[in-house]
This record gives sequence, structure tokens and C-alpha cells, in this order.
Amino acid sequence: MNEHISVLKTEALDALQVNATQWYIDATFGRGGHTRAILERGGRVIGFDCDQDAVAFGEANFAQEIQDGRLILINQNFDKLKDSWERLRTERNIPAIAGILFDFGVSSPQIDTAERGFSFIHNGPLDMRMDKRLGVQAKDLLIVLPEKQLAELFWVYGGEEQSRRIAKMIVQQRTRKPFTTTQELAEAISKVKPRTGHLHPATKVFQALRMAVNSEVDSIEAALPQALEVVQAGGKIVTISFHEGEDRVVKHLFQKWQDKGYGQPLDKKAVMPTEAEVTHNPRSRSAKLRVFAKKES
Repeated sequence: MNEHISVLKTEALDALQVNATQWYIDATFGRGGHTRAILERGGRVIGFDCDQDAVAFGEANFAQEIQDGRLILINQNFDKLKDSWERLRTERNIPAIAGILFDFGVSSPQIDTAERGFSFIHNGPLDMRMDKRLGVQAKDLLIVLPEKQLAELFWVYGGEEQSRRIAKMIVQQRTRKPFTTTQELAEAISKVKPRTGHLHPATKVFQALRMAVNSEVDSIEAALPQALEVVQAGGKIVTISFHEGEDRVVKHLFQKWQDKGYGQPLDKKAVMPTEAEVTHNPRSRSAKLRVFAKKES
């Protein structure tokens, strides 16, 4: 299994301007790369992750920081950010949140663990749930969604140019035998969509299914306004997105907040990874970092 490498870590930490003893929220804990960097700079962290495996990893690998009261882990989606923060503020007497970091998308351990069903490279069940408490899996969407809705899903969330062709193939196939494994789906897509360039033919469809199963865009739209309420005056909200749909939501909200006088984005254009980072970590190639500074009181 590949170790997860946090994307744009230096840029994110510089944007947060971490100060010793202040509290920060890592809304997407994952394997704790960004959290560890905040802790190393003297900050304290509330880490959110809806993935039970991620929280278990954090409890095992950050046991001392948790015991010292410098790290609190919450097994919740970041769309529950405000409720969780209000409860913690009372229970743990946390005065304020100086910055909030969102690193959207899927982590390397999720992709590389076959039984999670995120990858077309490793054969496994068509699951794709980040939170195993969710009911609907990717295989369920492929069974119940009409052809037109499948095509729309693949186009909107994946940018898949062959969305209609692939959706038609899936509907025809499921009348004989529904798709149940990642390999079955990937091979079927490869037959109707020739490989071009470096991307596997199934890449965009798998991305779209993952985003739909986990309601990723809806969660972002729900969480960012909560983050604006929770972060202190002068605090920073930092986002790292990997998909045009995610980045569009972030960009729109930041502009809306600026228009309403809530603060301002720190850069007109998104910060992108350097060539060196992309070479070291190819999964960073589509990453975009944006920062919003809440107005000083």
C-alpha cells in the first residue's frame, strides 16, 4: 500500500499561519499529514473524518498527542462541523478556532485498499463509501439509476465525454448481470472507450461514482458556510480541491462572501502544486488551493 502524501502541505500551513497553542480544524484528517504539520508548528487540532479506518489510524498513531490534549478526533463528516464544534467548545473549553483546512477527495489508503472499492486497478467490491455507515454503495447506483441519470452523473461529476455511451452499456449489461466488482466495471468501460493519453478509461466514471456515493459536493456546500461561522475573526479557511465541481463551489462561495463583506480571498487565482511536487506525487497534479481570510472584528 502506498503511503498517503499530503498535497500542497507547505502552502496550506503557510496560509493557515499556524501559531503555537491556537486551535485549528483539519476537516479531512485522512492519515494525519496536515494535522501532524500543524502540531509540529505548535498548534492544536480538531480532526474530522467520516472514515472509520482513518480515525482508527489516528488513534493508534497520534495516541500521545490525544493524551496530551493537543488533538481531538471526531468520526463525522465535515458537514457536521458546526454542531461538533459547539459541543466541544463547551466540553473542552476551547476558546476559538484560528483556521480550518479542507483537503477534498480520496486518500491513497482508500484507493489502494481493494475491499474499499475505490480503485479500478485493485479488484474489489463496488463499494466506494468513505463512511461505512452509509447505506448506498456504487453498485447500487449502477443498478437503480436510469440511463439518462447515469450519463448525467458521469458528465457532471466526472467530465466523462463518453458518458452516454458508457451509461447505455451499463444499462444493457445490468439486465443480464449487474456489476458487482471494480474489475468488471473497469473492463466493460475499456471495451466501449479506447484508452487515450495517461488516464485509464474508467478514471472519470469511478470518480463520478465516488463523489455521488459520498455526496461530496453537497457536503462541501453544507460545510463551508459552517466553517465561516466557526472560524474566528481574522482566521483562515483553506481548501484543496481536485475536481472542477469542487473548486467551482469554493470559488463561488468565496466570491459571495467577499461581496457580502465577510472577508476576502487571499489570491485571485488558485495555488497549484509545483512541478517538483507533481513529479514526487502524481496524484497532486489536479490540486487547487484557495484561501479565504475572515474579516477582522
